[in-house]
Amino acid sequence: MSVWLRRLVRVPVFGVYFFAAFVQANLRVAWEVVTPGYAMRAGILRVPIHTATNWETMLLANAISLTPGTLTLEVSLDGAALYVHALFIDSREALEAEIADLERRLLWALR
Repeated sequence: MSVWLRRLVRVPVFGVYFFAAFVQANLRVAWEVVTPGYAMRAGILRVPIHTATNWETMLLANAISLTPGTLTLEVSLDGAALYVHALFIDSREALEAEIADLERRLLWALR
């Protein structure tokens, strides 16, 4: 199967996954806004990535920033990590796993 035909199938599958993650993040941020109290545990983490090109890194960084509650601040000088600000950090490992899953699915769609 050619690369373009494979992408024609895989990119929409990734789009559905990303849309579901986007809606879930929106609901979590909206819930935080409309409920009393303060349940956020915000912080900045260095998250390792495994992208091979600047294009893949840019798409991953933008996907993270498009998701409410997270923002990509910077790419490390060696390109091996992103610095991500997150509003809801349950644990460092959980956030890293969530971003790794997003990256794995994005790379699956692009390669």
